[in-house]
Amino acid sequence: MRKQIVSLAAAVFAIGTALAATTAGGTEMSVTYKVTFNGTWSKATHPIEYPKGAHFSGLIGATHNGGYVLFKPGKVATRGLKNLSEHGQHSPFDDEIRAAIRAGTAGTLIETSPIFGPPGSSTVTFKADARHPMVSLAAMIAPSPDWFAGVANVRLYQNGKWVMRRTLTVYAYDAGTDDGRTYRADDKESKPWKPARLNDSRHFKHDGKRVAVGTLTFEQIGGPAQQGMMRK
Repeated sequence: MRKQIVSLAAAVFAIGTALAATTAGGTEMSVTYKVTFNGTWSKATHPIEYPKGAHFSGLIGATHNGGYVLFKPGKVATRGLKNLSEHGQHSPFDDEIRAAIRAGTAGTLIETSPIFGPPGSSTVTFKADARHPMVSLAAMIAPSPDWFAGVANVRLYQNGKWVMRRTLTVYAYDAGTDDGRTYRADDKESKPWKPARLNDSRHFKHDGKRVAVGTLTFEQIGGPAQQGMMRK
């Protein structure tokens, strides 16, 4: 009986959260965002062994709820994250995200073009909704053994309203699937794979502090207010 009460309470809380997101400020419609990845990783900012042919793969990620994890420090990578961080490939990450979309834990697949010869930027638009108010994104730092840049579980719906604009600092991560310690190290698969973590190698630190590899800026361009004006 106690378990049933707890389950019922959890269900009521989930429904209440969804209703708050769909009713506050008229946000029953999806909200359109533009995200810009500004890659600042360069020889000037990261001089240690900075590689020739440096680039970021295209971003890949999704809008989602708490039931989906693109990546998480302390969690072992999926096959999709391994392929992205080692080879810059969006497959099978895209298939993993599509499976989450079918399961209802993810809402929209997000992909951008690569950034060659950083610094540089890449932009894409996407839609978020009340059932999937979070977003996570990742891109390979290339060339590298298994290093990537990204953000996870960014909340676009906060304090009863959709965020208008938010900029996040992006740091390097190690996916934990390859034991290489330099940009062009030979492939050496980790056995077993280690949990993903922030990359604290000398390539991404200066005077003991992590040096960011870029920023991600989320800007609402098609929110409820704009939609209301369009209907008029």
